[in-house]
Amino acid sequence: MKKNQPKIILVLSAIMVAAIFRLIPHWPNFTPMAAIALAGGALITNRFLGFVLPLLAMFISDLLTVMFINYQWTTPVEYFTSSETGLVYLSILAMTALGAWFGNRNYTKSTTENTGKFFQKKYSTDLLNVSFLSALVFFLISNFGTWISAHSLMPKTFSGLIATYEMGIPFFGYNLLGNIFYSFLMFGFFHAVTDFKTSLKRETIQ
Repeated sequence: MKKNQPKIILVLSAIMVAAIFRLIPHWPNFTPMAAIALAGGALITNRFLGFVLPLLAMFISDLLTVMFINYQWTTPVEYFTSSETGLVYLSILAMTALGAWFGNRNYTKSTTENTGKFFQKKYSTDLLNVSFLSALVFFLISNFGTWISAHSLMPKTFSGLIATYEMGIPFFGYNLLGNIFYSFLMFGFFHAVTDFKTSLKRETIQ
């Protein structure tokens, strides 16, 4: 557990960042939520915590948003009991699973072997891939939730579903950019800290 504490602290700090960035003006869907989900799956070796912390980040930021920004349009009870919200949280779990897959491909139990991986081509390519897949997962699930919502004006037909996805395409671009930006920022920060600590240990041993 002690070895995992720095990673847990990092993701807990990201929870606060997520809450802040959801409250300040930003492009639609340009948030760090996918990056936090990927980090939870990739960096937290305790699988339970790895999946729970991104959900907690989403819940806290959602609650603050509903209470202080969108309070004129919905209430916490209405928001958290809607099928749309449930599917969005399902997408967070799916993105966390993608993070776990990314972590299994790129990390070993040896801290020394993980040093400098952020600058390797395979690592960067995989991070880009899971950032894209996370945006795709969110796009497919969240727009499906919008379509089945009782508030949706789209007909509950296949053409209505396709029209809903077409309307969501512009938001996909913002989401993808946000995923890439925050994922590289978060994982870059993690490696800057851990690589620096590893280099200090090597100097101490020498």
